[in-house]
Amino acid sequence: MGAKIEQLILEMLSREQEGGLIKTKLDTVRALIHYHGAIWKSELVQELTLQAAATGSEGPDMGQLDKGLHELEKSGIVKIKKALRATLQSSSGVEDELISIVDLHAAYTALARDKKLALRRF
Repeated sequence: MGAKIEQLILEMLSREQEGGLIKTKLDTVRALIHYHGAIWKSELVQELTLQAAATGSEGPDMGQLDKGLHELEKSGIVKIKKALRATLQSSSGVEDELISIVDLHAAYTALARDKKLALRRF
């Protein structure tokens, strides 16, 4: 499974210049790596928005993000689980989606030399 995930990520990386959905999916994988394999969808949106602001590009298109997440899940790169996220605003939690990478090691290996990921490490 790890080799398949690594190959899929490398393929996306080779096509990143196409932009659009490929870029959204790669940025999602980068965020997952940055957050050690799991992130709430609401936090992912914030992360992608901050990254776009830092580079002077547009923030995430929610329709494109949803489609990208669906494709990443369908290809076996991520798992998405609806769950309650703890928050200070609600004692009963808030519905959200937990996105987790299936094989963190394979993703790390595929993006080991990725300059965009290296820039995220502070």
